Amino acid sequence: MLRSLSRTASRALTKTKTNTTSSNNTKRHCGLLAAVDNVWSPTYTGPSQSAILTDEYTLRSATGTMIHRGPDGRHTARGSLTSNAHWVMGHQRLAIVDPDSHAADMPFLLTFGAGSENEQRVKLAANGEIYNHKILYQDIVDNHGWTEERISASDCEVIAHACACLGPKEAVKRLDGMFAFCLFEEAKDGQPAAAFAARDPVGIKPLYYGTTQDGAYVFASELKALVGHVVPSSVEAVPPGHYWTPQTGLVRYHSPEWNFSEDYAPWETKENPTDDEIREAFRAAVSKRMMADVDYGFFLSGGVDSCIVSHALMPMYREETGDDRPIPAFTVGMEDSPDMMAARAMVDALGGDKYIDHRPRVFTGDEVFGLIPKIIYHMETYEAELIRSAIPNWLLAERAGADVKMVLTGEGSDELFAGYLYFMDAKTPRHIQNELRRIYNMLGDINLHRTDRMTMAHSLEARVPFLDTKFTELIMSVDPSVKIVDREAVATNSEGREKTFLRKLFEGPNANGDSIPHPVLWRAKAMQCEGVGEDWVSMLQRKVAEEVSDAEMDNAATLYPLNTPHTKEELYYRRIFEETYSGMAHVINPWEGGCRAAGAAWESDSYTREGLANTNVLTHAFQNKSRSAAFSTMANNQGGKRSFSSVAAYRDDAIQDAQDSGFNLFESYLTQGSDDRSMILPNSGTNKYHCKPQPIASNDIFRGSCTCNTPTESGYAAAMKLFDDKLASKQTEAEVEEALNGIFENQRQRIASALELPEGVEVALCPSGSDAEYLPIAIARVLQPETQNGKKIVNIVTQLKEIGAGTNVAAGGTYFSTHAPLYGKVPDGVTRLNGFGDDGLKEVSIPARERDGSVLDASALAIDIAEKEGDAYTILHGVFGGKTGLRDNVMPGSGDGGSASLGVIDACQGRFSLEELHSWLEQDSIVLFTGSKFFQAPPFCGALFIPKRIADKLRESPPPEPMEMYGKEGLGGFFSDKELPECFESWKPLLRRNDSVGNNVGLALRWEAGLAGMESLSKTPDVDRIKAVEDWATSVTHMVQSNPEQLDAWCVERSIVSIRLKREDGSGWLNMSELRDVYRYMSMDVSSAVPSASPEEKAALSTCCFVGQPVDVSETHAILRIALGSESLANYLNDPSGTLGEDETAVKKLAVIAKNFSILKQSSF
Repeated sequence: MLRSLSRTASRALTKTKTNTTSSNNTKRHCGLLAAVDNVWSPTYTGPSQSAILTDEYTLRSATGTMIHRGPDGRHTARGSLTSNAHWVMGHQRLAIVDPDSHAADMPFLLTFGAGSENEQRVKLAANGEIYNHKILYQDIVDNHGWTEERISASDCEVIAHACACLGPKEAVKRLDGMFAFCLFEEAKDGQPAAAFAARDPVGIKPLYYGTTQDGAYVFASELKALVGHVVPSSVEAVPPGHYWTPQTGLVRYHSPEWNFSEDYAPWETKENPTDDEIREAFRAAVSKRMMADVDYGFFLSGGVDSCIVSHALMPMYREETGDDRPIPAFTVGMEDSPDMMAARAMVDALGGDKYIDHRPRVFTGDEVFGLIPKIIYHMETYEAELIRSAIPNWLLAERAGADVKMVLTGEGSDELFAGYLYFMDAKTPRHIQNELRRIYNMLGDINLHRTDRMTMAHSLEARVPFLDTKFTELIMSVDPSVKIVDREAVATNSEGREKTFLRKLFEGPNANGDSIPHPVLWRAKAMQCEGVGEDWVSMLQRKVAEEVSDAEMDNAATLYPLNTPHTKEELYYRRIFEETYSGMAHVINPWEGGCRAAGAAWESDSYTREGLANTNVLTHAFQNKSRSAAFSTMANNQGGKRSFSSVAAYRDDAIQDAQDSGFNLFESYLTQGSDDRSMILPNSGTNKYHCKPQPIASNDIFRGSCTCNTPTESGYAAAMKLFDDKLASKQTEAEVEEALNGIFENQRQRIASALELPEGVEVALCPSGSDAEYLPIAIARVLQPETQNGKKIVNIVTQLKEIGAGTNVAAGGTYFSTHAPLYGKVPDGVTRLNGFGDDGLKEVSIPARERDGSVLDASALAIDIAEKEGDAYTILHGVFGGKTGLRDNVMPGSGDGGSASLGVIDACQGRFSLEELHSWLEQDSIVLFTGSKFFQAPPFCGALFIPKRIADKLRESPPPEPMEMYGKEGLGGFFSDKELPECFESWKPLLRRNDSVGNNVGLALRWEAGLAGMESLSKTPDVDRIKAVEDWATSVTHMVQSNPEQLDAWCVERSIVSIRLKREDGSGWLNMSELRDVYRYMSMDVSSAVPSASPEEKAALSTCCFVGQPVDVSETHAILRIALGSESLANYLNDPSGTLGEDETAVKKLAVIAKNFSILKQSSF
């Protein structure tokens, strides 16, 4: 089945080259994988034959299972440990500091003392952040004679320097941060090889290892990367504060006295640290974790811990960034839950929306059950309490990950300050101290495990200032008697309750003069699964109990003799865990007795296996179901923001990404084999245009008809039928290839038929947009052979800003996207296609408009430029229908059948008549076309129409030079032999020989969706279609002009109405940045943000309207577009009043948004 090919068929989208060059100032957080032959074993006989060590695709695939930990890039490396042993490393990168730099990508392959007798060849893969990297490096230079220079500013690079200088066992003790790493040193001149792995002192970052069947060691940040590559029973977690070597096994390197000495009691001989010392240490811990070159925020649960983090953070953040850049804060909870209300109160106390952009995620109990399998897959546990608490963590991280890459959190406070209610049953201060040590040492298995997995599942890094090493040591030196929890104080919610010591430390104002509200500071400790809303946990437990029979429960001990489930909830989670992680149950270290309190040295009935035993202890001010005067009454946002913020990078494996986001196999293949525009972004579950590979809901309105298309209902059905009938049953790559040959030929014929193309015109199918620009350049080398021998090609492109952003880039032979359809991720630092060199190709761009928005005569300017280029061969690239429908005055033809010059017409909008199309082909113009705009196929499916005279010349000529043009770094990254028609027959053997994967299933499916719209409309005569479009545009223009105080139909071109929006005070028009917000509001239900709206206005505001993206047309304003697509036109032909009713709603919503723009900007949408 094609299901079994879902990885291999898209393999090209996962191919990258190992990049080991470095530059400055780079921090990476990631997933690591490393494997090494066990050359240290006395029974070692030779290199492992395990695929993880021998097969590059296996290594990349295993690394790719952790792509969520680092979607910004995947890199692998391999080498020889000795003459008879090997090592490999894989790394997924999440860039936090200097995210645009790719020079310090890991694995690091470093050689110290090159050529000397002390040469050290060190290989490093690391995950985390080293806060003292500058200090540590300077120390080994100043005090240990280290002379090797850093080749980057990466904090993790310093790990390698320190290990080489001090020896890894000493170096790891000096690292201050959160980390896990593997380091290999190759043998040289009789010096033995070395392997070393380590994990940070508290276990913020994870690390596992196991052995293959033939004894090689394999390390990974997550269990899923080990599945299928190691013997399951061999898997272990590297415990916090431990290192590993093959000679010693696991060794504890971090053993502070407070944690491991029964006699530790500094409070008996000296004063406790002062309150000021503690507060300053905490501020330093927060400050240390603010380093980032990307937007970051903080989790604001509404609990005292996260509120204290925000209280300490805000003065430093405002000092660093100023007061005009509010920091995002993320909260999760049910409507009116305690956490939601407390968080809102905290935002208001810290200055409100001027300084904090509060972005809550409201959920309902009905949502949570379906998340369980996904959460267990990422959590890699079956511990019930942990899974319950992970559900709101998942939703919170999902919300935050859509906007930022890093957050600060309040984890760890309870383990330092006795924050759990069962501490009220402790007998003595010594009991408290010992219990804090016990649960602190469990953090890596419980709280930090949850925090790391749920945030990294959404490519989000969490930093935990409470667990700063110095701060922890300071707090654990405090007399534990100040941490005693008084039962009566818990009952009355008064001083003496849990964490009184901590609360009193931070009850005063911060440097900004802001204080934590008293009801927030003194609210009860609630586990997150309780504070977000008390009803959903019992709903979840009832639901999972229904999934487990009594007979299965009775047989639990037989099924699972290790850590046997005691409740149906536990059994349900265990069953899901075993589906992926069979044989690894021993790795999980659940709470003794099934809950946090069961392992304490005293008896407590505060917690059961199902959670908090008595939720009545939570009933005080913030736990009331109705809001009280102590709370903020600001409305909560019930949905995430759609954003135009640029996304730094995209994942390699399009199909897997889509499936991970919940799309079925067919929908996932719709995203495959294009460029970054098609791929599903892990944080949002949409492509970069915020659309899904699914039709919109029936009550939504679609008037986008541009590259951000979702598939239409008919297109989706047609593509799915093709998938089911022709592709899904194929067992091998060869069968898929054979099927696609037939499918593409059929689609070319149907495109030609629908557009009544003249006989002899050939159709080439294009999987992205860039290839439609590259192919004419290659064709020009056939039409004018002298261009293969040094004659310059000048490619003149008109209508800049009206055409796609990548058009002029690609016209210069440069990569526009981060990905090529059949190549995958373009290697870092590579900008130009092979064979499209600088010397022989020049691109010239002509803007569409003057700065005031007036239209230039771009075609006349293009002709003038061509005449001035003298002997150069010119490609004149005209535009028939830009983003606003703008057209050049003259459509360029080809001179002397292409021998003198080449005319290219960008008609990708598809808003032309057949008569116009045929006239261009008669003048030998190559025509660029797409099914992804007017015909509403999902992005991207394009085509080139090659006129007969040019097709004949291609057919008669050998493939043009240079030959490297056909490799995967050239045209072969975009075309196989199947997408091109018969006139390219001489090119096809060259395209087949590149090592990209040539089965572009996604392109076939997207074109099938586009053809559904084309063939439906082809039955309607041109004259009727033109008349319908004119009538529709007239009607919509009248609707717009009926709202003169808010809207203006600035430009109307055929089926595109471009609208500008007035400012509320009438002083001018909204600009590009503001229209991006309007675009976002249009796609959301924002009715709750405008309480003064009339019922009619609220109905419009509640309707999701997908319009065309904004266009920056003038220095005074930008425009939004209402654009008619093929399905909307078909609907209009069938039911004009119904279609215009939708348009009236869309226009009404635009007008109401313009009238209330400042209110919406101040809302939480």
